[in-house]
Amino acid sequence: MTWTRARIMGVLARWWLPLSLALGASGGAAYAVATDAVYAADAYVVVVAGGDPAQAIDFASAYARISAHPGLLTGDANEWGSLSVAASPDAPLVRLTSVAPTAWEAADRVNRAATALVTYANRHATDTRVRLAPFASASIPTRPSAPVPLVSVVVGAFGAALVAGLVRLAAPQALRQARREPAPVLSGAEA
Repeated sequence: MTWTRARIMGVLARWWLPLSLALGASGGAAYAVATDAVYAADAYVVVVAGGDPAQAIDFASAYARISAHPGLLTGDANEWGSLSVAASPDAPLVRLTSVAPTAWEAADRVNRAATALVTYANRHATDTRVRLAPFASASIPTRPSAPVPLVSVVVGAFGAALVAGLVRLAAPQALRQARREPAPVLSGAEA
């Protein structure tokens, strides 16, 4: 049995889905194993206003926006790049999230950033008439936030199946030719 181009294309045409799923899943598993783990930690800060809850929510949003400016909460460019700050739309809470290569470093970075935000806001409390207080400090994460091996395998498998399906749709002529068996060659008296 010789493996000709037509025979290989026929096998690929018949088994494209399982082959692409297996290849993509193994690629996703290899990515999950080869990629360094990243840890994420969250800390929360609450805005305390004199009695107007809408004002506290507005200031939470304002503090989340100004926290994105470099140098306000941290002086290190790596720490600033790994920090994200968001405000809750219906509560006077500010969530700070930091990612780092180690769990301890992620928790330490976000706790220092939360302390810096509270200090900055309370320094201006006489002007704004609101103050910030720590709500929940970050604990050291027990498992990495990325990569998640199962998600990497599933994304790899379905991504490869999608690409293989698109290639199959884009090249129908080549697949039709591969499915056709070559006509027998006549020789001798029949020719």
